[in-house]
Amino acid sequence: MSIDVLFLAWNRLEYTLKSFVQLVENTDWSLVERLVIYDDGSEDGTRELLQQLVAALEVKPYYAVDFRRTSFGSPVAVMNDYVATAESSWFAKIDNDIVVPPGWLNALMQVAGDTPHLQALGMEAGRTLLPPHPDIPPEFRYGYTPARHIGGVGLIRTEALGRRPQMHVNGRFGWTEFQEQWNLNCAWINPDLLVSSLDRIPEEPWISLTQEYFEHGWLRNEMWPKYHERWMCRYWHWWSQPKEVRDEAEPAA
Repeated sequence: MSIDVLFLAWNRLEYTLKSFVQLVENTDWSLVERLVIYDDGSEDGTRELLQQLVAALEVKPYYAVDFRRTSFGSPVAVMNDYVATAESSWFAKIDNDIVVPPGWLNALMQVAGDTPHLQALGMEAGRTLLPPHPDIPPEFRYGYTPARHIGGVGLIRTEALGRRPQMHVNGRFGWTEFQEQWNLNCAWINPDLLVSSLDRIPEEPWISLTQEYFEHGWLRNEMWPKYHERWMCRYWHWWSQPKEVRDEAEPAA
């Protein structure tokens, strides 16, 4: 099963730094054929930051790096452009406001391998009834919860897009409509992975950055609900605090 990792960025420099560094650290690159990076018209230094980060990569012998500079102004247009030249059977799409945990790609690929009919497997936090746990053993077998559509991050079968007409681009919209129009076999991974959306973290500096990015027009919505501080803290404290501090912050089971 060949796979690309597709990383999309458009401005939001501080988000990009956290997202990309954790992606590099927490991905099993032996599974990946290409890291495809799109900078879609950044004007705040994000493009230059990504160039520096790519130049410093130490795991490139495992995979190829394809850095594309575009000005579509749309993640849907970026996906269309990527799929038009994609050769891998799957691609994992990550936006530059997402922090992925260790083992994220292994878990997604395990479910995809176990479930051949799936075409899109989402991994946004808080989508399933089973909460995540920071210490799931490596031998654990993930499952899935069927869905009408998934969000903008997850594992997608390239053929599901490539053999159909391109997605209709409507600014930042079009992916959800495409999934529903063609009745794709979609699901959420279950239990949730410890994936963090930086605009949903109820702590600084992310609160102020989210407000700043929204005012610049770099966020679609500043009103996404924040993670609940009492137990949803597990979605971000795994990378922001040592384990012993994280455990103290979480409520008893």
